[in-house]
Amino acid sequence: MAADTPPRPPPVQRERLLDPWPRPTLRQALAAAVVLVVLIWSLHGTGASLGALVEGAPTMLDFLRRIFPPRWDAQPVTLAVPGAPEARLVVPLPRVVPYIIETLHMAVIGTLLGVILSFPFGLLAARNLAPHPLIYHGTRLVLNINRAIPDILFALIFVAAVGLGPFAGVLALGVGAIGALGKLYAEAIEAIDPGPALAVRATGATRLQTFVYGVLPQALPLMASYSLLLFEHNVRSATILGLVGAGGVGFILTTYISLFQYRELIGALILVIMMVTVIDWLSGQVRRRMI
Repeated sequence: MAADTPPRPPPVQRERLLDPWPRPTLRQALAAAVVLVVLIWSLHGTGASLGALVEGAPTMLDFLRRIFPPRWDAQPVTLAVPGAPEARLVVPLPRVVPYIIETLHMAVIGTLLGVILSFPFGLLAARNLAPHPLIYHGTRLVLNINRAIPDILFALIFVAAVGLGPFAGVLALGVGAIGALGKLYAEAIEAIDPGPALAVRATGATRLQTFVYGVLPQALPLMASYSLLLFEHNVRSATILGLVGAGGVGFILTTYISLFQYRELIGALILVIMMVTVIDWLSGQVRRRMI
C-alpha cells in the first residue's frame, strides 16, 4: 500500500496549492498601484459621476419613450414584373433601404481599395521582408501617422476634393485603412515559419519567387481574415461618414436627427443593426473556413 501512495509535494508546492492567491511581488504591487493611479486620474479627467447618471435617468427614459415604437418612413418603389415587360409593381419600402445599399457598396469598394493600398505597405513594414532598416522604420512611421487620423477627417478632405457623395466615402475608407491593415499584414508576414522560405531560397529562387512560393502561402489566410475584418469595420464606418456628406446611411440618419423624427430614426437603426448582424455572421463563417 505504501508503494501505491503518491509522493507528497515539497512544502513550497503544498503552500502554492493551498493558497490560490499567492503574495504579490514588489513589481506586481507597483504595477497595480500605477494602474490604480491611472484609473483615478482618468475618472477625474472625464468627470465621471454616478450621481450625474442617476440624475439624468428621467431624461433618458423620456427620450426612450419618444423613440418607441419605431416607425419606418416608407416610399413607393416601382418594380418590373418578370414575364410581363409592361407590368409594374409598386412596393412601399423604407426610405432608408437605398442608403443601406449605398453603404454596402461603399464598404465593398472601400475595402478593395484599402487592400490594394495596404499590401505594399505591409511588405515594407515586415521586418523579415524590408530591404533596409530605414525603409522598415519609415514605413512603420507612415502607418502610425495614418492610424492617428480619424476616418471622418479623411472624409472631410475627400469631400472637399471630389464633392459630396459616396465616392468621397470610398476614398476615405480605402485611404484610412492603410495604417491598420498595413500593420496587420506586416504582423502576419512576420509570424510565418521561415523554414519553407529558406527551403525555396536554397533552390536558387529569386526574392520574388521566394515570396510567392515560401511566404505568401503561409501569410495569405491571416491576411484574408484581416481583410474581412476590415470589411466589417468599413460597414460600420460608412454609416458615420454620411454625417459629413460622404454618402451612406449616415445622411438619412442625420436628416432624421435634425428633424427630430426619433421614431423614424430608431426604425432606420433597426434595419442598420440587422444588416450589420448578417454581415458579421457571414464574415465569421468565411473566416472560420479560411483559418
